Amino acid sequence: MTESNNPTTGSTARHSLDLWLTMWNTDGALARQICADDFRIHFAVTERDGSAPADDIRTAGDFAKYLDWWHEQNPGVVFTRIADAIDGEHGRLLWDVESGGTLAGGVDVFDFDADGRVRRVWSVGGQRSMRS
Repeated sequence: MTESNNPTTGSTARHSLDLWLTMWNTDGALARQICADDFRIHFAVTERDGSAPADDIRTAGDFAKYLDWWHEQNPGVVFTRIADAIDGEHGRLLWDVESGGTLAGGVDVFDFDADGRVRRVWSVGGQRSMRS
């Protein structure tokens, strides 16, 4: 793991990245704390029904609402950190997700704002664990 060259951004970006999977696993309201006001997330996949409701997210508040909906649609899903890194205003997170005994993985790529909050995320999930 590499910390940012800017100590303020580095420490707060670390805090945001450390809470990212906690937010996905338990508390969507954390989005209001760790995401910038102009937050955007870009998923490479759609929902099971083919829709892409995350495309409408334009703020941290929108994301918190989306996460509440997502948690209702996906009870019992657990994300696990595999590895991460922060370099300046950018970060990466390798993760696994388990649902109903099935394990898959993915990667999130982050841009942080000057305060270390998540401004942009590109998220790609796959069909195998990132542990291998």
